[in-house]
Amino acid sequence: MSFRIVNPPDEEIAWCIQLYQSYPRQCLHYLRQSYPRSRVVLLVDGDAENVERYQALGREFQTQVIFGEHLMEFQTNHLYVARLMHQAVAGPETYFFRIDPDTRIWRRFSWLPGMSCAFGTLETVTVAFKDRIRHPPNIQGGCIGLTRDVSQSILTQDILSYDSCVKEARKGWVRTLDCEHLATSGKMLDDFVISWAVDTAGFPLIQHAEIASYWRDAINNKKLQFVVTHPHKEMDMADDS
Repeated sequence: MSFRIVNPPDEEIAWCIQLYQSYPRQCLHYLRQSYPRSRVVLLVDGDAENVERYQALGREFQTQVIFGEHLMEFQTNHLYVARLMHQAVAGPETYFFRIDPDTRIWRRFSWLPGMSCAFGTLETVTVAFKDRIRHPPNIQGGCIGLTRDVSQSILTQDILSYDSCVKEARKGWVRTLDCEHLATSGKMLDDFVISWAVDTAGFPLIQHAEIASYWRDAINNKKLQFVVTHPHKEMDMADDS
């Protein structure tokens, strides 16, 4: 890539962790070690029984905690992703990261893309069904980065509508056997929705060399080659105990 922003400061980066019966303490611990001043949002998808625990984490790690109704279903997938995009543009930051509670941040980014795009670890074949992903490729959901203007454009163009994401989902984000299996059972894959929406808005999806996000088995990072690795289920278990 010819255009890079080297050593972007905390104030240029925002983070969002979507939560439902989740244990993000370890994730937040590692995130705050590397980015103590970045805006961090805990976006709670329903999960009323864990309100007090999330609020306590918000105070401990100086994050914003936003509670909303449960939307991570096929019938409301457009609303689920739109809620995330609204958080991306809620602040002035150039970069916005959607990460999972079992994602680990090891160090600071040495660079981020100096162009309008979404970025992360690209998938062209699914892990579960070994199915080729119809265009566009997918940015694996453990860590998805977007520039602010991409999120704004997705919202401005009204790409995340009921018609496009539910009624006509099989012409858009449902583009693998994995997606079809989940959609049929009333569920959704937000990383596939996001990647499709970015492409539909006219922006590229880019592989970032410092992000190693996979569905299973985090890559070895003893030499700190990567800023981000996923998944780390042991972080959830440590939090739960």
